[in-house]
Amino acid sequence: MKKIIILILFCFPFLWTNNSGKVFAQQDPQYSQYMFNQMVLNPAYAGSKEAINAVALYRTQWTGIDGAPTTQTLSVHGPMKKKKVGLGFAVVADQIGPKKSIGGLFSYSYRLPIKNGWLAMGLRAGVYNFTYNWAKIDYKDQADVYNTQNTTSQIVPTADAGIYYYTNTFYIGASATHLYNGRLTSVSNANGDDAMLSPHYFITLGKAWSLNDNLIFNPSFVIKSTKGAPINGDVNFSFLMKQKIWAGLSFRSSRAMVVYAQILITDRLKFGYALDVSGSKIGKVGGGSHEVMLGYDFNIYKSKIISPRYL
Repeated sequence: MKKIIILILFCFPFLWTNNSGKVFAQQDPQYSQYMFNQMVLNPAYAGSKEAINAVALYRTQWTGIDGAPTTQTLSVHGPMKKKKVGLGFAVVADQIGPKKSIGGLFSYSYRLPIKNGWLAMGLRAGVYNFTYNWAKIDYKDQADVYNTQNTTSQIVPTADAGIYYYTNTFYIGASATHLYNGRLTSVSNANGDDAMLSPHYFITLGKAWSLNDNLIFNPSFVIKSTKGAPINGDVNFSFLMKQKIWAGLSFRSSRAMVVYAQILITDRLKFGYALDVSGSKIGKVGGGSHEVMLGYDFNIYKSKIISPRYL
């Protein structure tokens, strides 16, 4: 009963909504290989690898469009020696047109053993520095308040929360980012409104089945929601062959398909690549999106690392 009460109290922030009447669109970067590094979505994932896990990722979207999004992330996380506490740190750099942002984020998770798995509850806090080069914008209205022809920057705090339950072959998680509505710019529009960070909500689920000694089937999905944007999601179908190569397809509700693969070079070193192909109008004009990922596990506690990996 005590664990259930803790869980209910922890989930309460996910029921919070902003009633200010302002409209927000999706602001967080999009990832195609999130299923191999859920730290980008959920702070409760920190420490779940039973080793210190480091992942570097680079993503370029719509390569045929000038100013299209590019994202770089570096995340490190692992359990403390007694295993109940996980810690993590991430640096996220993102650029879309005249806007650049770089964030430093610290994650904390606490894990409770439940049946054959662990229930983790996580918190994350950090800051983003948003920089805008207003001179890069072509203004239809030259009297626009943003037509300052200079560069401005704003430091914005952020706070995230999540829960994550996992076993050797199953996981389910829920998380929310940007629970604090930080102001994004130092410039307000003519109505006095400010651009603000908006909460983003994620639900993830995955399950692995062994089809034979050399083939693992691991379907998963993610649902994403934020104010001002339609609810969307990905359905992923991954196969692990001979405990060495992951290959899969993702179908995104925003009319996109992702082809991805990951090579387990050693038990600790992995390399992944994803290609996004979009059927939307902007996708047809902009071309494909590319994402590369490199990860390594530092097993400093000499723990038994589950192989193959399903999480």
